[in-house]
Amino acid sequence: MEQTKKWGIILTVLFIAIQSAIMFGLAAKQELEFLRSAAMTTCLWVVYTAIEMKYGLYMSNYIRVVVMLSIICDSFFGYYLEYYITSSVFDKILHIFGTYSFALFFYFLVIQLLLKKPLNRSFAYLFIVLLGISFGTLYELLEFFVDYTAQPAIRGQAGLLDTDLDLLADTIGALFAAIHLAVGKLDVKIMQYLAEGNSLMKR
Repeated sequence: MEQTKKWGIILTVLFIAIQSAIMFGLAAKQELEFLRSAAMTTCLWVVYTAIEMKYGLYMSNYIRVVVMLSIICDSFFGYYLEYYITSSVFDKILHIFGTYSFALFFYFLVIQLLLKKPLNRSFAYLFIVLLGISFGTLYELLEFFVDYTAQPAIRGQAGLLDTDLDLLADTIGALFAAIHLAVGKLDVKIMQYLAEGNSLMKR
């Protein structure tokens, strides 16, 4: 576990450095809306990492990496290279990959914080799919709220078809997360961790 935490800190420092470089680039291009979005996601991840270290949560470094990649792709390809504007496919691919990564991320957190015990394998697959779909739905609601209140230059939702395709991509990403959980061994360490009684609620 100590080795996992050590690499977690190293990966987080590298993530902050990459995101900072992207934000400097966005500032140089005077893309202030994109800069704020990149800064917000970076800050949220740093806050999570601080909470993880403080309370001794466990997070697979594989999941940590794929979540960081999702955020970096959003900032660099989506905002800095403006693929959200120039590509009709990039957003859907990122929805698939992002939901895949965040479904795994939230699965690990929920197991530790709320359930505090491993799930039946069959139910775990269904649970992670529902987590991914719920995450995607909440993200679409957030996009709608931002579009309606902030009136950004580039709207998060171009129309009903765009929203429907985003939700479809989110569902595919959630299914990929369930398949990975089924064929991989990502949940082995979390089961060991819980068996040792190291969850937050027992501290």
